[in-house]
Amino acid sequence: MPQVVSTVPAVLDAIVAAARRALQDAEVVDGQPVKGQEDAADIVCIGFTGEPGEAAVQSTRTREQMATDPDRESYTITCLASSWRGHETDPKAVRDAAYALIDGVVGALATDQVLAELVMRAMLTTEAFAPEQTTRGAVATVQFQIHIDAYAR
Repeated sequence: MPQVVSTVPAVLDAIVAAARRALQDAEVVDGQPVKGQEDAADIVCIGFTGEPGEAAVQSTRTREQMATDPDRESYTITCLASSWRGHETDPKAVRDAAYALIDGVVGALATDQVLAELVMRAMLTTEAFAPEQTTRGAVATVQFQIHIDAYAR
């Protein structure tokens, strides 16, 4: 079996698929949303910081002990969860909905922390909450990170 440079592509695919299964009533996007998707009431972007063109995955590769193979990877995938309810001005409603989206992603990761043996462990590590009142109503956006420990194969 040929060795791959990184598990990042396969892991992103696995997380997007798991999030879609867990959040069937939300728009789950692989990377940056495209025109039309950003207007969804509930949206989760896997591998997107909120800034187009900004790196969404930060990776470090190391060699384990004296071995020439395999390479150990440690990386963080930045993601967003956002909720909007039209002209709803109550910040609690959208905040609770945004965090429920993250709960869904965390629940999906908890059922398979190794992502079908792609990684040693996948887990939520940090989050940053940004509330906003707009002319279109209250919006709650949470940037969160999924930390991955893996071996490139």
